[in-house]
Amino acid sequence: SSGINAEYGEFGDEVEENLREMLPICKEILAEWDLLVNEDKTEFVRFYIADKTDVDEKGEPLRGREPWRKNVSLGSKLCSKADIVHRCILANVAFEKYSKVWLEKSRISLYTKVKLYEALVTPVLLYNCNSWAGPEKILQKVDVCQRNHLRQIMNCTYPRNISNKDLYARCGVTPLTERVAKSRWKMLGHILRSDCNSPPQLALSFTVESMGRMRGRIGRHQISIFKTILSDLNKRNMNLRDLTDLTELRHIASNRNHWRNLFSF
Repeated sequence: SSGINAEYGEFGDEVEENLREMLPICKEILAEWDLLVNEDKTEFVRFYIADKTDVDEKGEPLRGREPWRKNVSLGSKLCSKADIVHRCILANVAFEKYSKVWLEKSRISLYTKVKLYEALVTPVLLYNCNSWAGPEKILQKVDVCQRNHLRQIMNCTYPRNISNKDLYARCGVTPLTERVAKSRWKMLGHILRSDCNSPPQLALSFTVESMGRMRGRIGRHQISIFKTILSDLNKRNMNLRDLTDLTELRHIASNRNHWRNLFSF
């Protein structure tokens, strides 16, 4: 047998040399399961926040444009801001692909067009959205992209006007930012119900436990998926300050219906 390529294996360490030494070991171990490692496609990505004085080869400020932000994992860019902008571009391409459908005025009803839009374009726009941790201004780009598409479907472009509220009502859909929040809440429930030794559970436990004893970075606070989750919990008068709170959340999430209903709290 020629073997199958091992896709999306990821390892992390503070020292890059350790990861480079690990690569041939992983290649040897995975070969025992007839899995192949393509060293030419293996990437070593360094995560960091550039200082204000850091510049690139052109002398332009590097902060906010660090190379890792453009790296892709499981189909999404590692930086939420970059991924959201990229998703909007891909959604526009998908929307234009079916332009003849949207422009049809008599044979295809608005209801059918919106159903097709939800099936063909919305999934492109919301791919992996449960892991987004972008500022509100960036997340609004998703709603703007959606509204632009819906207005074209309804043929309500300038100078014909329709309010955002009426647009959503006529099309029978909700703003995508609401779906992003719901998807993130659903993902958190899945993590809390998973095995305590699963990677996401271990990562969550480590983050919660280290909050009180490990010092964070100095400077402007960065938005992260964990901080976004804490904000979601605070909106529902729930806390995640220590392992006791985490244990309580696991108990709450064990009831799927109750956890689902908490989203509309």
